[in-house]
Amino acid sequence: MRSGETLSITVTLPNEQRIEVPEAVVRWSRGQEFAVENLAIKPHTRARLQHYVNRLAQEPAEIIP
Repeated sequence: MRSGETLSITVTLPNEQRIEVPEAVVRWSRGQEFAVENLAIKPHTRARLQHYVNRLAQEPAEIIP
């Protein structure tokens, strides 16, 4: 991924539900990691994605030996 590149994303949640992000732009990338900004997303879809991200943020971090 390159900074400034646009893409569409499908996020598959653990319960197999999918969240479609039709347009996002890469804001930064480093190796295999990158961050995107959602440009075109429906309000209810944004709320679902935010709910999922909030849940992840509250879970304890996985300890890698």
